[in-house]
Amino acid sequence: MPEPTKKKFTGRCRLFVGNLPNELKEDELRDLFTQYGEVAECFLSGKGFAFIRMDTRANAEVAKELLDGFGLKGRALRVRFATHGAAIRVKELSPSVSNELLYQAFSIFGDVERAVHIVDERGRPTGEGIVEFERKPGALDALRRINDGIFLMTSNPKPVYVEHLEPRDEEDGLSERMLSRNPICLRERSQPPRFASHGSFEYEFGTRWKELYQMERIKREQLEQEFKEARQRLENDMDIAYQDYQAMLLREGRRLFS
Repeated sequence: MPEPTKKKFTGRCRLFVGNLPNELKEDELRDLFTQYGEVAECFLSGKGFAFIRMDTRANAEVAKELLDGFGLKGRALRVRFATHGAAIRVKELSPSVSNELLYQAFSIFGDVERAVHIVDERGRPTGEGIVEFERKPGALDALRRINDGIFLMTSNPKPVYVEHLEPRDEEDGLSERMLSRNPICLRERSQPPRFASHGSFEYEFGTRWKELYQMERIKREQLEQEFKEARQRLENDMDIAYQDYQAMLLREGRRLFS
């Protein structure tokens, strides 16, 4: 199966630019980012933020790295990757489903920019994937049709499950300058990181919180084990039923030709 051609100007190349000077012109902003690659989209809101679509992810990463915090007309720019509004998460993928097959399968719902079957640190498939569409209607169509029907990726009658991909910023996180300096934050930051002293108020309630964490972990592991066993039983039932089905087809075939 051929590898999909890598596309330019995708949703993964779109940047959010915040804290812009009110007097900034669109041409000035475009020229600033054109230093790092081609710019296909430059939307200046007039409310202190903009969206920029670069040609490649690599160029967008360079622009983000060099322009985040860049001083422009007395303002420090805030540059982040924009949320991809047409991405979905696919669950219950078979280990035999490659990136290419995932791309091909979901192309029936709309033009796909990128499809990835996520692997762990050893390169083993995790059973979860991400599909990014060019436009939101494709993602919505996939969500509706797959969750209403039984969508199979292989000969295995185990359907996939899809859901909205909730964006999370695991790269930049929450920097000190982005903190909301409200009264709760100021009160909590009044003391530095430390270990609680034995017998103190902090130690007592800290211990109770840790006990609750432990209880949650145990309950979650028990529930995961129950579902693991239920999955295995269903796999076994499916294998037996499939063998019976194949035997029935064989008998019917012999009867027709006898």
